Amino acid sequence: MFRRKTDTLLAHGAEPAPEQAAPARKQKLSWFEKRDRRRRRRKVFEEVLGWILVPAFIYLIYLGVKAIGGIPKELIDFGNELIGIVFKGAR
Repeated sequence: MFRRKTDTLLAHGAEPAPEQAAPARKQKLSWFEKRDRRRRRRKVFEEVLGWILVPAFIYLIYLGVKAIGGIPKELIDFGNELIGIVFKGAR
């Protein structure tokens, strides 16, 4: 439906060839840009760590429950009491 027009050969002729382009100088980063990069790296690291650790914790909980033969009835009753208290307090 909507197609982008292809560039003509004249449009490509005006651009300098890659061999003729001047080498770009590496600029020093300001403290703000350095901080921004550190934050980005830390967020990516935390995301990757979360994707690894959360399934590992869930699997370890599963193994622990399987090792003791299921969830004890006392824990289930305690959880039901807590849920009841929360719902009674909400009304």
